[in-house]
Amino acid sequence: MPISLRLPPELETQIAGYGAREGISKSAVIVRSIHEFLAKHAQPSALQIYDEVMQEAAASLESARARAPEQRSRKLQVRKAIARKHAERSERATQALATPRSSSRKSA
Repeated sequence: MPISLRLPPELETQIAGYGAREGISKSAVIVRSIHEFLAKHAQPSALQIYDEVMQEAAASLESARARAPEQRSRKLQVRKAIARKHAERSERATQALATPRSSSRKSA
Protein backbone atom coordinates (compact mmCIF):
# COMPACT_ATOMS: atom_id res chain seq x y z
CA MET A 1 0.00 0.00 0.00
CA PRO A 2 1.58 3.31 -1.03
CA ILE A 3 2.21 5.95 1.62
CA SER A 4 3.02 9.57 0.91
CA LEU A 5 5.67 10.97 3.21
CA ARG A 6 7.25 14.42 3.28
CA LEU A 7 10.86 14.33 4.38
CA PRO A 8 13.19 17.26 5.02
CA PRO A 9 15.57 17.71 2.05
CA GLU A 10 18.70 16.91 4.09
CA LEU A 11 17.17 13.62 5.34
CA GLU A 12 16.13 12.65 1.82
CA THR A 13 19.69 13.36 0.64
CA GLN A 14 21.13 11.16 3.41
CA ILE A 15 18.73 8.33 2.53
CA ALA A 16 19.57 8.60 -1.16
CA GLY A 17 23.32 8.63 -0.40
CA TYR A 18 23.07 5.55 1.84
CA GLY A 19 20.95 3.73 -0.74
CA ALA A 20 23.46 4.52 -3.48
CA ARG A 21 26.38 3.25 -1.38
CA GLU A 22 24.52 0.04 -0.48
CA GLY A 23 22.99 -0.43 -3.93
CA ILE A 24 19.37 -0.28 -2.73
CA SER A 25 16.48 2.10 -3.35
CA LYS A 26 15.36 4.88 -1.03
CA SER A 27 12.15 2.91 -0.38
CA ALA A 28 14.20 -0.13 0.67
CA VAL A 29 16.25 2.03 3.06
CA ILE A 30 13.07 3.45 4.60
CA VAL A 31 11.38 0.03 4.86
CA ARG A 32 14.53 -1.47 6.47
CA SER A 33 14.67 1.44 8.92
CA ILE A 34 11.02 0.96 9.87
CA HIS A 35 11.59 -2.77 10.43
CA GLU A 36 14.59 -2.07 12.66
CA PHE A 37 12.66 0.56 14.61
CA LEU A 38 9.68 -1.75 15.17
CA ALA A 39 11.93 -4.65 16.18
CA LYS A 40 13.71 -2.42 18.69
CA HIS A 41 10.48 -1.07 20.20
CA ALA A 42 8.34 -4.19 19.97
CA GLN A 43 6.52 -5.51 23.03
CA PRO A 44 7.86 -8.90 24.14
CA SER A 45 5.68 -11.91 23.38
CA ALA A 46 4.22 -14.06 26.14
CA LEU A 47 6.79 -16.74 25.33
CA GLN A 48 9.65 -14.24 25.64
CA ILE A 49 8.33 -13.03 29.00
CA TYR A 50 7.95 -16.64 30.19
CA ASP A 51 11.48 -17.53 29.08
CA GLU A 52 12.93 -14.49 30.84
CA VAL A 53 11.07 -15.19 34.08
CA MET A 54 12.08 -18.86 34.03
CA GLN A 55 15.73 -17.96 33.45
CA GLU A 56 15.63 -15.54 36.39
CA ALA A 57 13.97 -18.18 38.57
CA ALA A 58 16.59 -20.77 37.61
CA ALA A 59 19.39 -18.31 38.42
CA SER A 60 17.78 -17.51 41.77
CA LEU A 61 17.41 -21.20 42.59
CA GLU A 62 21.02 -21.89 41.66
CA SER A 63 22.14 -18.99 43.85
CA ALA A 64 20.09 -20.35 46.78
CA ARG A 65 21.60 -23.80 46.30
CA ALA A 66 25.08 -22.32 46.34
CA ARG A 67 24.34 -20.59 49.68
CA ALA A 68 22.60 -23.65 51.23
CA PRO A 69 25.66 -25.31 52.84
CA GLU A 70 26.67 -22.05 54.49
CA GLN A 71 23.14 -21.45 55.77
CA ARG A 72 22.88 -25.07 56.93
CA SER A 73 26.09 -24.66 58.93
CA ARG A 74 24.75 -21.54 60.64
CA LYS A 75 21.44 -23.25 61.36
CA LEU A 76 23.24 -26.17 63.02
CA GLN A 77 25.32 -23.79 65.14
CA VAL A 78 22.19 -22.01 66.34
CA ARG A 79 20.45 -25.32 67.13
CA LYS A 80 23.48 -26.52 69.15
CA ALA A 81 23.59 -23.24 71.09
CA ILE A 82 19.87 -23.52 71.89
CA ALA A 83 20.28 -27.16 72.95
CA ARG A 84 23.19 -26.20 75.27
CA LYS A 85 21.14 -23.40 76.80
CA HIS A 86 18.18 -25.72 77.42
CA ALA A 87 20.46 -28.41 78.89
CA GLU A 88 22.00 -25.88 81.28
CA ARG A 89 18.57 -24.65 82.38
CA SER A 90 17.31 -28.20 82.83
CA GLU A 91 20.39 -29.03 84.92
CA ARG A 92 19.82 -26.00 87.14
CA ALA A 93 16.12 -26.85 87.48
CA THR A 94 16.93 -30.46 88.40
CA GLN A 95 19.46 -29.31 91.01
CA ALA A 96 16.99 -26.81 92.41
CA LEU A 97 14.31 -29.49 92.77
CA ALA A 98 16.75 -31.95 94.38
CA THR A 99 17.88 -29.48 97.04
CA PRO A 100 15.56 -29.45 100.06
CA ARG A 101 14.04 -26.11 100.87
CA SER A 102 14.56 -24.60 104.25
CA SER A 103 11.32 -23.66 105.89
CA SER A 104 11.02 -20.03 106.71
CA ARG A 105 7.89 -20.54 108.82
CA LYS A 106 8.34 -20.31 112.54
CA SER A 107 6.72 -22.82 114.83
CA ALA A 108 4.11 -21.32 117.02
